Amino acid sequence: MLITYEPKSGDDEAAMADKLQLIDTIQRLGVGYHFETEIEEALEKVYDKGDGLFNNMDDKGTDLYHATLRFRLLRQHGFPVSHDWFTKLKDNEGRFNEWLSTNDQGLLSLYEAAHMAFNGEDILDEALSFATKTLKYSILPQTINPRFQKHINFALCFPVWKCIPRLLARYYIDFYSEDPSHNQKLLMLAKLDFNMVQNIHQQELREISNWWQSLQVTTNFPYARDRVVECYFCINAIYFEPKYRLARTILNKVFLTLSLVDDTFDNFATYEELQILTEAIQRFDGEAIEALPDTMKNIYRVIVNTYDEINVEVGKLGSSFGVEYAKAELEREREHVASAVECYVKENLSASLDEAVESFRNEISIAWKDTTEEYCQNPTPLPVALTQRILNYARCSHVLYEKGDGYTDPYLLKAHIASLFIDHVPL
Repeated sequence: MLITYEPKSGDDEAAMADKLQLIDTIQRLGVGYHFETEIEEALEKVYDKGDGLFNNMDDKGTDLYHATLRFRLLRQHGFPVSHDWFTKLKDNEGRFNEWLSTNDQGLLSLYEAAHMAFNGEDILDEALSFATKTLKYSILPQTINPRFQKHINFALCFPVWKCIPRLLARYYIDFYSEDPSHNQKLLMLAKLDFNMVQNIHQQELREISNWWQSLQVTTNFPYARDRVVECYFCINAIYFEPKYRLARTILNKVFLTLSLVDDTFDNFATYEELQILTEAIQRFDGEAIEALPDTMKNIYRVIVNTYDEINVEVGKLGSSFGVEYAKAELEREREHVASAVECYVKENLSASLDEAVESFRNEISIAWKDTTEEYCQNPTPLPVALTQRILNYARCSHVLYEKGDGYTDPYLLKAHIASLFIDHVPL
């Protein structure tokens, strides 16, 4: 397979560097799910060879790119790699060396690697801050080619570790195709795979749109947000692989139903009506509808019918008990509350909106480190197939809210949706 080819380089360290770069390319192109076993086996060999790339990095950071790439890929796949070697990048006064800013590719790789920080790894926080500021403000556009400048700009918004896999793949296919030394067969595989999977997603999107229209939402729920495509974008971010088709269909219906319930609570019903609706949902049986006011009967029918449909589909797999866990999500009383930022300002009277936002950014940073550390455990207490979904959910949140509320304001996701679900990759 692609991972097991013999690199052109002669010595072991150069061959290992070639292999790391190939693995990174395969994953960025979105076809890594076809080579999971080969990638794990290759990285195990890289890990077994030790820290040669780190130990041999000279005072000009000749191997900075491959050393940081090795750290990121190994940690990402659960291998216990230490962050201590990052101290080599500092001078005697504890500042990051000036020559780092002259190594564009290495600096960008350092930036990507620093996102793999666990809580307490302060040097990675420092590395991320240094790399981010340098990439943003210290590299003069005229000193690098426009193609790589575009690459930097994308990474600053969507670092690999926090980017939705399909979004990264769609971007990287174009970027990689402009590389004169690209592997033509690998590039063609990525293009064909992207278009093939996109065809499946387009069909699913048509099916879920038809289901949504069958609910007559605009007539029965004129107050509700029509966010079928945005919802599918989020579900697709969690698991895009063809084998998860049923899961995407089920979760789409759950999310859209929750969106209807949320809008009903926030924008339509009275407090008294919501109390009755909540009690009916907690009972979750057909007779409960008789106690509901007419204004609440339609939403209750949608909830019950949706979960009945899911129960039938999941029941075909012999797993209908799982629906009971999903029902619990609809049993919570949801009252309209102010935004988190507004609550923070009210609770901290001396705080400004900017201070509130910064406080939440710090909390998000800590949460990302928690997520990274849990995901990178080896052995992991949970199957990787499950933890991958949790990680992808966090990635979806990063993309969705990176520049605002992408669910409420569909304009923010317009370009992403077009690239993933409308525009085919030219062959």
